[in-house]
Amino acid sequence: MRARQVLSDWNDANSRKNRCGVTGNSVVVNSANHLQTVATQGAVTAQIRWKKPQQGRLKFNVDAAFSEALNCVGFGVCIRDAAGNFIRAKTMWSNPVCSSDVGEALGLLYAIQWMHELQHTDVDFELDAKKVVDYFNRGSNDVSEFGAIMDACRRIHNSYFENSKVEFRRRQANEVAHTRT
Repeated sequence: MRARQVLSDWNDANSRKNRCGVTGNSVVVNSANHLQTVATQGAVTAQIRWKKPQQGRLKFNVDAAFSEALNCVGFGVCIRDAAGNFIRAKTMWSNPVCSSDVGEALGLLYAIQWMHELQHTDVDFELDAKKVVDYFNRGSNDVSEFGAIMDACRRIHNSYFENSKVEFRRRQANEVAHTRT
C-alpha cells in the first residue's frame, strides 16, 4: 500500500511538471508516444522518444520515486522487447528515504539483481539519473554510500552481463516508456 502511494505521488508530481512546462523552454506534449521540446529562440526543436532495443535484446527502464512523508523510496522497473512490447514489470520500496543519487543507484542495483535472477543476459538498462549512469560507465573512487552501491552494481553486472549496457535517457523519454505500461 505504501509503494502504491509513493508511485501515485510520483505520477502526480510528473503530471504537474508536464502541465507547468520548463523555465527557459516550452514543453509541448504531442501524444502519448513522444514529447517535443522547443527552445525559446524557436530555432532548435528536439524530439525525445523512448527507443526500442535492438532485435534479440530487452530494455529495462529503471526509475525511483521519493516520499519524505512516507519516509521511503519506491522503485519501478519495466522490461520491454525489441518490438516495444511489455514483458514484465516490478515495483519495490525501501526505507528510510535517502538522497536521489543513492535511491537511483539502489534502483539500478535491484534491477541488475532481478535480471540475474530471471537469467536474462542481453539487456540494456536505461535510467534518467545521469550521475548514476556516468559513474557506472566511467567509475570513480567514491567511498560514500553511493560509491559502494555503484561498485556493487558494476561488480554484479561485470560478472553476469557480458553483452549489456547502462544508458542515460532524459526523464521525458523514460516517462513515455512508463506511461505505456
